[in-house]
Amino acid sequence: MMTSTAIRFEGGLLGPDTIEQIMIGELPGQRPSDFGLDTRGSINEEVAAAFADSRKLWEVFQNRLARLPDDDIGTSTTRDAWMVPFFGLFGIEPRYNPRAYEVDGLTFAISHRMGEQEDAPPVHIVGARQELGRLPPSGRPRLAPHSLVQEYLNRTEHVWGIVTNGITLRLLRNSTFIRRQAYIEFDLKAIIEEQLFNDFVLLYRLLHRTRFPRGTSDAHECLLEQYYRHSEEQGGRVRERLREGVEQCIRILANGFLAHPGNDELRSRIASQGNDRISPEDLYRQLLRLIYRFLFLLVSEDRGLLSTDPLYRDHYSIGRVRRLLENRSSFTDHDDIWCSLQALWKVLGDDKLAGFLSLPPLNGELFAEQALDTFTISNRQLLEGFWYLTWYQERANQPPRRINYFALDVEELGSVYESLLEFHPVITVTDTHRPAFDLISGSERKTTGSYYTPVELVAELVRSALEPVLMERLAQAKTAEEKQQAILSLRIIDPCCGSGHFLLAAARRLGKELARLRTREDEPPPEQLREATRDVISHCIYGVDLNPLAVELCRVALWLESHTPGKPLTFLDHHIRCGNALVGVLDLDLLIKGIPDDAFEALQGDDRTTARQLLKQNRDERQGQRSLFDWNASATLNRLCQNSHMVEEIGNDTPAHIRLKQQRFTQSRADVSWQRSYIAANLWTASFFQWLKPDQLALTTAALADCLTGRSVDPRVVARAEAIALEQHFLHWPLEFPEVFAKGGFDVVLCNPPWEIIELEEQEFFASRDPEIARAPNRAARQRLIGELPRRNPALWQEYQQALHDANATSKFLRASGRFPLTAR
Repeated sequence: MMTSTAIRFEGGLLGPDTIEQIMIGELPGQRPSDFGLDTRGSINEEVAAAFADSRKLWEVFQNRLARLPDDDIGTSTTRDAWMVPFFGLFGIEPRYNPRAYEVDGLTFAISHRMGEQEDAPPVHIVGARQELGRLPPSGRPRLAPHSLVQEYLNRTEHVWGIVTNGITLRLLRNSTFIRRQAYIEFDLKAIIEEQLFNDFVLLYRLLHRTRFPRGTSDAHECLLEQYYRHSEEQGGRVRERLREGVEQCIRILANGFLAHPGNDELRSRIASQGNDRISPEDLYRQLLRLIYRFLFLLVSEDRGLLSTDPLYRDHYSIGRVRRLLENRSSFTDHDDIWCSLQALWKVLGDDKLAGFLSLPPLNGELFAEQALDTFTISNRQLLEGFWYLTWYQERANQPPRRINYFALDVEELGSVYESLLEFHPVITVTDTHRPAFDLISGSERKTTGSYYTPVELVAELVRSALEPVLMERLAQAKTAEEKQQAILSLRIIDPCCGSGHFLLAAARRLGKELARLRTREDEPPPEQLREATRDVISHCIYGVDLNPLAVELCRVALWLESHTPGKPLTFLDHHIRCGNALVGVLDLDLLIKGIPDDAFEALQGDDRTTARQLLKQNRDERQGQRSLFDWNASATLNRLCQNSHMVEEIGNDTPAHIRLKQQRFTQSRADVSWQRSYIAANLWTASFFQWLKPDQLALTTAALADCLTGRSVDPRVVARAEAIALEQHFLHWPLEFPEVFAKGGFDVVLCNPPWEIIELEEQEFFASRDPEIARAPNRAARQRLIGELPRRNPALWQEYQQALHDANATSKFLRASGRFPLTAR
């Protein structure tokens, strides 16, 4: 696969497989006749001649440029001495535009077009001393060169265009309907001076006049557009194979850890029933974090966001591990590759160590130590698993292709998340008395209400829900500074965020608007856009999900989108939270009213006599304790809000900032006001989920009143409420996001509508947890095995009874508490 530091692919415009197919002539338009050349010659001969001529032109251009005064940006010299004759080598005859184009009441002073035809593709040439991403010193035109051409493409029927300052050349495409800026950048200086002939070959094959449309009428049929569509289709196949690859990787890595002779402690903790037990779910979660680390580093390294230090590249990077896949002698029983990765995790979390390798310290939860890091795995199984993250095969009889993480959209990680929700981890003991890990199909996706949302629906929801609020806020602000603050003061929530599709789309939309205000350009340069998006993610984006794996993946997606060279990962723990968005306290004033009678409605499995007795007891307590409630919900929320602001006001620019944010966030959760409110909210909510039986400790209004008034509460009652809260993933909105609820709620709620009723389906539940039931040939056989469970597997049968009770209790809670509004609007 072709790699070069002189060519940069932004926005996944063309994938590496497409580039490779272009280079070897597999795609249409690569024969000599397709370039208008004599069929008796070869493309490489023609390209070699053009390369030689380019080097001569470059030498003349450099000599003339050196004689210009310092205040001359070199526009005429760049055009006349270099770019116009250079384009002629590619069959492009630039025609000067004597006047600016007018579109939608705006002017676009684009210097040239590709030929005499008035609607020929745009070619904008500026001086060599003018940066493509910055406004010219004169302030005219009104936009930076890159932004000028990009906005022109977005507002017209043109699809492809070129912008260059003679040093750098960018091939741009209309980006109206894609999620990120998209272009291919060629470093002409490096290609010519370092004699990078292969890079010049690609430049020729992509920029020859025959690749472009004649005008707007054939813009969607030209060869460049065919290559773009081919790349998109190929990308879809890559995403499908990556989903399968992640599943394979997890299985191989899990069993590699479980089988390694040095991991006796891991196997012991898997079999243990004590507090140090590692359950299948725990192991799965830690494996997922390991996969997320790999994915994060693969994307970041491919995009050039990490260190270019040779020491890092050759001895620590994920790219090094990828290179080892090509050497079969690396597949050994040693564990030195894993040891090097253990060192890498430590380096990435320590700003002092990171400095030695010119790395930005990433810090954050992604690289925090977990139990799995202390165990080991052989080189063979590590590389066998890692192969599935970096290569794929479209068909069994075809050669493998490398996955291009540079071009991978962050949302595409959501397709990985979608497939992972279909599985439930199990660990069984083999005939050799060794534990074995597997993923079996289950109902997790249905029972958590998790669904993958198409990009088109994401874009439509952002347009209809977010944009009106954004425009309203901007209209109320007067100055540019006020408008920037208006954007950064918006609070956006997805209460079932999954892998972060809606949040990423919202961050990009707000980030672009913020970058426009900062640069005064409609199409801000990519560097400014990334900085603005980072600020939006730090200030405006909030998410909640019931699935802890989704929460982790959402944070990874936001980190990838906002990762800026030289800066640590942003602190997101206080904005992206794990919990059940439907179950918990939303209004602290509810606590003062005591526990409602509805909490004591008897469900299947409850004792009805006990339920009636507790209902009467709770009603009496609620009447008798009313005068003792001296707790002030508003004052408490204000106190929590002050603590939250102490976290929010710290920046995200240095590792010290990130550590301080983490420290203050932890301190805010240890505050007496937060702790008392948390216990009270748990007592109130847990009362709906408790078993109503004579031998069970009851949660009633008396305990809630004691908590709110500062009196001692029976620790057994508190412990029971917290145990239920952990099992059910209670989320108490004012406690998690006090700075938002002190102002009345979120400004915008973006979420996936429920596609079907979420319910507990008996056969799916057991099939996802019992391999024998999963392998049953038909429904009748599964039902027979389920009937034997009370005797054959009483623990699983009890788990089902608890799950059934929890599902009914959730319905009871929702009926009693209603659907709370999350927005301030």
